[in-house]
Amino acid sequence: MSRRTQITLSDRQHAYLVGESVRTGLSLAELVRRAIDGTYRPYFRPRAGGFELSLGVWTRPDAAVVGRRRSRRLL
Repeated sequence: MSRRTQITLSDRQHAYLVGESVRTGLSLAELVRRAIDGTYRPYFRPRAGGFELSLGVWTRPDAAVVGRRRSRRLL
């Protein structure tokens, strides 16, 4: 059985949900249901195991990447 509930969101919250809906392809209602389950019942919904991998190739590295590299002179 389902229940219909009305909530009031700020413009900022609504815009965020719309953006997430477009990005994920999920309805606003499903996003709200998942947020409620994740906050109040974090172990209720099963989660799929896995990992995410991102890879990028640039001709020149970003300044933040260069700053994190160790200098060969220090080794």
